[in-house]
Formats: sequence, C-alpha cells, structure tokens
Amino acid sequence: MKTNSTKRATALVCMVSLAAALATACNSTETKNPPADGQASASPVTLSLIQPDGGRVWRDDNPVTKEIEKKTHVKLNVNMLPNNDFNNKYNALAASGEIPDMSRLGSFDYQKFVDQGLFLDLSPYLDKYAPNLMKNLKPALWELTKHKGKQYVIPYENAPGKEVPVVRKDWLDVLNMKMPTNLDEFEQMVKAFTFNDPDKNGKNDTYGIGNANTYAESFMSIFGAFGISPGMFANSVPMNSYLQENKIYPVAISPEYQSSLSYIKNLWDARVIDPEMFTIKSDQAMQKVAQGKIGFFNAWWSIAPQTLGQQLKMKEIVPNALWEPVFPGIKGPEGKSGMLSFGNLGAVIAISSKTKNPEAVLRFLDYMSTDEGWELSHYGIKGEHYREITEARTEAGQKAFDERWLDPLSQIVSRQELIEKVSKTSKDPVQLDNNRFLEKAAQYTLYPDVFYGIPLTDEQKSYGPDVAKYEEEMFIKFVTGKEPLSKWDEYVATWKKKGGKALLDSKIKTYNELRSGNVSPGI
Repeated sequence: MKTNSTKRATALVCMVSLAAALATACNSTETKNPPADGQASASPVTLSLIQPDGGRVWRDDNPVTKEIEKKTHVKLNVNMLPNNDFNNKYNALAASGEIPDMSRLGSFDYQKFVDQGLFLDLSPYLDKYAPNLMKNLKPALWELTKHKGKQYVIPYENAPGKEVPVVRKDWLDVLNMKMPTNLDEFEQMVKAFTFNDPDKNGKNDTYGIGNANTYAESFMSIFGAFGISPGMFANSVPMNSYLQENKIYPVAISPEYQSSLSYIKNLWDARVIDPEMFTIKSDQAMQKVAQGKIGFFNAWWSIAPQTLGQQLKMKEIVPNALWEPVFPGIKGPEGKSGMLSFGNLGAVIAISSKTKNPEAVLRFLDYMSTDEGWELSHYGIKGEHYREITEARTEAGQKAFDERWLDPLSQIVSRQELIEKVSKTSKDPVQLDNNRFLEKAAQYTLYPDVFYGIPLTDEQKSYGPDVAKYEEEMFIKFVTGKEPLSKWDEYVATWKKKGGKALLDSKIKTYNELRSGNVSPGI
C-alpha cells in the first residue's frame, strides 16, 4: 500500500508532467485547427470518453476509430461499460469528482450531477467551436436540455418510439394461431407457446414470455393495454406519472397499475413466463432467445433484426425462426394499447469542467456531427466497409458489424434526419429488415411521462433512489406471489411514507413554475 507521502509525490509528478505536456501542446490561449496535410503537426490532443457499450466492443486497432482520430487530430481514451452496470459505476466516478473529458449519459441523468460543478457550461464555446453541432441539432433539443439557463450538455436526438413487442411468427403458423390483438388472445398465445410444443422438438423447453435485454421492458405492452407506461425502473427516479383532469397521478400506485400486476401475476402463476426472468443476466437472456426458447419479448427495436438476427446468428441456430412485430398492439379491457414514449432526447454528452482543452473536445464533437463524421462513425471507411450507405455493407464491413466493433462512436452525436433518409432510400436487405421494426415502433400509441424534462428536485435526489428501489422490489414480489396483491393499500401507504408523496409534490411545484401550470396531486 502506498503511503500518503508516496501518493503526494506521485500526484506531484503527474501534475508536473501534465503541465509540461500542456505547455508543449498549447502555445497560445486558443486551440488551433488540425494542421493541413504536409505541414508540421503538433501532437494530437488526448481526449477521454466514458459511455455505455450499447452492445458494442472497443478495439484500439479499429481502423474506423483511427480515421476519426486522424480527421479530428485527437487521440481517444475510451472506457465503455456494460449498459446494466453503467449508472452504478458512473455514480461512483462522479462522487470522486474525477470524470473523463466526455461522458455519454442517459437523457436527463446529467441533472443529478450538474449542480455539483462536474460539467462545463458550454454556452461560451458552442458558437465558436461547434457551429455544425449548433446547426445540425434542433433548437428545441438545445432548449430542452438547458439547466438554469445554461447549456451543460449536448443533446442526442432520439425517436420517441423505440420499443417493439415481437413474436415468433413461425410458432403462430405452426400452431395455426393469429397475431394477438387483445389480452385474452395474448394469454392464449403465450400458453400455447409454453405447452403446445411450438418448435416440435418433443420437449417441454419453451416459454411464452421471456426477456431479451431487461425484464423491465418485458411487460411494457401489457401495461400499455391498461393505458399506462410505468417506465423502466430507473435506479434514481420513480416510475412515470400522468395528467388527468388537471391532476397528476404516479403510475406506480395507480389502479391501472394494480390491474396490470394482477394480469401479469396470472401469467406467472400459469407458468408461461420464463422463471429466470428476474434473475438472468441480459446476455444470458439474449442467448436463450437466440436458442429458440422464447416466443415473445418486448425490447428495443434492434434486438430482433440486429442482435438476434445478425450478431447472434439466430437463423443458423433456429433456421425457421421468424420474428414479427405485434401490430397494431395488444388492446386492454377499455380498448387501449400503447408503449412507453422515450421522448425526443435519447442521451446527452457532458464535458468535464476540469477538461484541459474544451476547444478540442468541441471540435471533435463538431466533426462527429457533420455528414462526413456521422457517416464514418456509423458505416466505417468507404470502399472498405461499405460502398454507399443505402446499400449492403461489404463482406468486411458486415463481419466488423457482426463482431460489434465497427461503430463504437456512433452513439456520440445523433442526426435523426440522416437516419430517416437512409431508412427511406436504402436498398440494403439488412436495412429493409430493420425498417419493419423501426416503422412499427414509430406507429404505436405512446404514453409520455408528464414530468419529461422537468429538472430533478431536492426531494427527488433524496427520496428517489429508495422509492424507485421499493417500486421495483414490490413489482417482483407481487408478480411472483411473495407478497399478495391484497396488500396493495399497504404498499401505497409505504410508497408515500418512503418519500413518494413528498417527491410528487416537489415535482408538481416545479412543473407549475416552469410550465405556468396549475395542476395538483391526484393522491
């Protein structure tokens, strides 16, 4: 173990080295543009980035990354963490006060940290160093992500409809069943998928419902049939709320939520839900689906065509497998159906307030927002990995994509209009298959959270994690029968005592202030 004096000495050496490096790299107060070809070149600026892996793999020898580094005159130091572990590890990193130059965070997660002084106010820099970012990202997104009048993050645009319930269409055909349109037909289908040997292998080894990423997504279309969207069991904020007759109700203690739980519990009791649903890791769950053991799941649009179809080669494992989106949706007792709205903010990039070269960071991000930078980060090197973005990838490009290392930087800056353009004009059979899921995801009725974009309150920061944890724990207990639904009133009372009521009141107060509203709590 190092002594304190040793640590101080090491830190001093690092500071001196860093200062020397900065003095060498920066001969003026303004970062210069990358030198033109043939001119003497200063050393590239080293920039660090942390982001969820999104199912991708980082390779130091990635030729696409090297080309991006060459174009932007930087050297990247990237830390990609598994999606399901990212928030916990980033929370610990933020608590230390030492974060990388760039952090890719989910939607409004930056609100938890911005008042700690972790992030740089970008307002003085954007017009000068990021003109393409300012031009290519919609003004409404910049406005949505302002915090107390300042711009601390760069928004990543997202289509609000991204989740799709999908079913093994080949199993439906084998069992002579039609696509389910309501909860009764859905129940009949998942029971047949579990007990009627849909894969005809003579074994009792299939389940009607499974999860292909996280179990929080698995029941989204069922909740939608009752007219609600609980969200995704966020680890720091409680589930969504909705506005009705000028009153706001938290979904997690609503009558519709109770009805949804009762329906899901009946499916659990019928043993048509994978018994490992709440314990299996996401990659293991995905493998189980790829092996043909699950007949229905609900997840991000790309799981079926890309992760299962392309990357996990499900067709080679199960040649007859055919995934089809459930459409127009599963209707509930009042004829409702729908999915969670993710809003138009998919993520953000925050820049550390301690970054030594904010101009270089912004110039890098600015390049990534150009047509050239976006295309390079998404498709690779033209002529090597693809010929035209509307055509199929080359053999080398498809291999790199299947191995998940081609596009690790594609999640940095979004150009939704380019995505839509490619989608509409593509002749690539892979893209055409993707379109079946993308188009359906965009057409479902979407249930938004009434508090979407409303900043975190002090009460939310204090009580949010405990309330969210309690919601998740009780969801599992109610579904699996560890707690009877007859304890619903007790659950609601405990939810309020744990801070749910205080949290809701604080959010409504902020909502009224920012939206010039006059709404009140429904509980």
